[in-house]
Amino acid sequence: MAPTDESPHGGARTRRHRRQGGDDDETGVDAWLDATIYFGLGQHLLLALPMLWVAFMTVSTPVAVTTAAVVSLAVACLAIGALRMNAVSVGAPWHRIEDNEIGLGPDAGYGFLARRAAYLNATLGFGTFLGARADLAGAGLPGSVVVAGCVALCAMLALPRLRAAPARTSAAVAGVYYAVSLLVVATFPGMVDLFSLSPSVALCVLAVALAAAFDVATGRDRR
Repeated sequence: MAPTDESPHGGARTRRHRRQGGDDDETGVDAWLDATIYFGLGQHLLLALPMLWVAFMTVSTPVAVTTAAVVSLAVACLAIGALRMNAVSVGAPWHRIEDNEIGLGPDAGYGFLARRAAYLNATLGFGTFLGARADLAGAGLPGSVVVAGCVALCAMLALPRLRAAPARTSAAVAGVYYAVSLLVVATFPGMVDLFSLSPSVALCVLAVALAAAFDVATGRDRR
């Protein structure tokens, strides 16, 4: 007997159909809050937790680092919300986390989460520590805020196009992006000493590097 809308399978199918039918295209306040807070902030805080831990454990320039981290996080969440709501067009659709079925393997939900985590962690690390470097270079806290916000915004706007690019191009661009981001984080003043003083920081950076390698190897067209 075919499942009805009242059955668990029918309800799941109906919810998926509604998502695909454009329920996220609503423009009300509730829809915006759902897109930016629940899906934007929620996924960013959860998936980018390793780099967030690194940022808040850094003691070299705590105000610049933590401020840049908060700004990067906030701008990325707003950008995710705008892309989910189709308020901004970048030539390719934003791929929603909930469109993936839960399971193992590169094409399943957990594999997608690892690839999305790699990108979000790299973006948070790049924006945070490049912004902090701007502060060290004399741009002050305003310069740190501007750099962190611009990095986060550009990275989120680029993600749909990166995902839609040909496999080799996507892999090459993502690989360079991850390498530069991790280099900016690892060479930040005092970071090497922090690795020895707090092994958890080194483990978090290693976890991001492994996720990035997994993304480049298996998720070239599925970020």
